Amino acid sequence: MTLVDSWDLKKWRKKFGYNQFEAAEKLGVNRGAVQNWEREIRPVPKAVELACEELNQLATRHPSFGPVLLVYTDGPLLQPSQEPYQVSVLRFESCPTNEAAIEQACRLTRDPLFVDPVILGEDGSVIWDSPALLKECERCLTDKSRCR
Repeated sequence: MTLVDSWDLKKWRKKFGYNQFEAAEKLGVNRGAVQNWEREIRPVPKAVELACEELNQLATRHPSFGPVLLVYTDGPLLQPSQEPYQVSVLRFESCPTNEAAIEQACRLTRDPLFVDPVILGEDGSVIWDSPALLKECERCLTDKSRCR
């Protein structure tokens, strides 16, 4: 998500159900700054864009966020040219929450046909990319007390 104008900031605020005061609090600014940005009196600073992106990622990675899709393949998508070509099948599983998707991913990590997993939001945005999701599974499998 890249904010470019006041309309995008307002959409971001409404998406999370924040009023201007709450948005200002989350962004570490005063309410007047949010008002000025939304009224196009001042442009939305890059730092605010980055803060909104970070807050968006934190919200979408919350265990209760969902529904989501766990997407993976049964083989590598990119294959060395000197080896025989194999067609990999894209698989997806609908999950009610991030927590359920991560638990399923952790179970599937033992399967050699579980390759390049990602968790996507309903809008197709990547919530957990493959390296982050595999790291989360590794963390959960080695320390079950810390796992969701």
